[in-house]
Amino acid sequence: MFQLSGEEFFKHTDSAVCTETRAPQPDYPEHSHDFHELIIVTKGAGQHILNDSPTNLAQNYICYITPGDRHMYEQVENLHLTNILFKKNRLSYSPILKNFLPNESSDSKSWFITNQTMSKVEQILQQLDHESRSNTVESRLMMEVLFQHLVVEISRGRLTSQSNDVNDNIILKVIDWLQRNYSEEVCINEISDKFKISSRSLSRKIKQVTNLSFNNYVHRVRINNAMDLLQSTDKSITDIAFEVGYKDSNYFSTKFKRFTKKTPSQYR
Repeated sequence: MFQLSGEEFFKHTDSAVCTETRAPQPDYPEHSHDFHELIIVTKGAGQHILNDSPTNLAQNYICYITPGDRHMYEQVENLHLTNILFKKNRLSYSPILKNFLPNESSDSKSWFITNQTMSKVEQILQQLDHESRSNTVESRLMMEVLFQHLVVEISRGRLTSQSNDVNDNIILKVIDWLQRNYSEEVCINEISDKFKISSRSLSRKIKQVTNLSFNNYVHRVRINNAMDLLQSTDKSITDIAFEVGYKDSNYFSTKFKRFTKKTPSQYR
């Protein structure tokens, strides 16, 4: 593993915020950095492994990375993202804003935002990109102002499966629900009824967002959680298979190897 230094990215020693756009983002090995980072996925899909815990990337995904974190990108499919790099100790912000910034021990560092919020976020990203091209005191100050605006928007625009906002993207609500309920018996027809969308449209739109079929996306979520349990617990492979939603441990092992190229035992 290697560490990225802020000296490689920040144009001025007084800078507190800068942007890095990856369009597309390739597979990238495990690394850390001496600055904080906010990841915003605008397109495509992939797998993000944060401190050994894998997460499925899709559009509208938000994640904070602290200097104590390790992360990497794998299995990316046309993944586009914008990284907002910031030096937390140099930000001149209201003390209230600290409540919106995860700390090193926070358990809640990632979530999805609504499409309505993403439209606002994209406008802020354009302004940040514009200001980042100028290395003046005014631009550096404006970058901090825009960063604070961004932090507030992504916080209050957090998507949950319980949201009733008509502007929410139904597919993101389905994804959020699957991320939370992957261990249940999942049937596309039942999910379609639950979210009032045809199974054909659901299948097609899940494919557009995640680059996986509905069934393969469910397997991907389950396998990611199994990977986490294999690393962090001493539970048996059979118990883990049942815990993530599989009734047959042999079938689980087959799916696990398909996605990871290793058996559960080899991965552990």
